[in-house]
Amino acid sequence: MDYYILLKGKASIPQELSIGNNYKIVAEGAITEEKKSDKDDGDFIITYKFEPILVEIENDKGQRIKAKDTRSTGQRLRARCYVYWKENNVDMENERFYEMIGNKIIARFDEVMEFLKS
Repeated sequence: MDYYILLKGKASIPQELSIGNNYKIVAEGAITEEKKSDKDDGDFIITYKFEPILVEIENDKGQRIKAKDTRSTGQRLRARCYVYWKENNVDMENERFYEMIGNKIIARFDEVMEFLKS
């Protein structure tokens, strides 16, 4: 079995890059697709599609460029709820947990605003 990763997507960066220069790219993202292809010899090729969320670029002089997080606030909240749900072994389905958190924030919106003022 052969395994490959397909890097696909884009990141919004605050400055231009130069053709011909080498860059190191560190990316945090998600595997969004798995594809299994037959090699016609009884073996398979598995390809994973990786889509970046957070990207940092380093040039050959060690200078770093951080890409903007292009996710919406709702997407970032959902991702943060998922991390909490997974790390704390919450005893309910992930989607139900996210809805509960959202409903609690909405129900206590005034309290949240007072907390943010202090």
